[in-house]
Amino acid sequence: MVKDLVSALDYSNCATAALLLFVVSFVGIVYGSMRLSRKSADAFASIPLSDNVETPRDE
Repeated sequence: MVKDLVSALDYSNCATAALLLFVVSFVGIVYGSMRLSRKSADAFASIPLSDNVETPRDE
């Protein structure tokens, strides 16, 4: 019974869904990074260089 059910599954839909999820996520991240102001981008870029623990979004 389970063997028949597993053999009847079509995995091509899973690959399409995974690709669609990746593309939507990628576009969302690119859009979010393009919306950052220059000041916020500089604050995020300086995080690895500073010794102080700061939240750059509070500016």
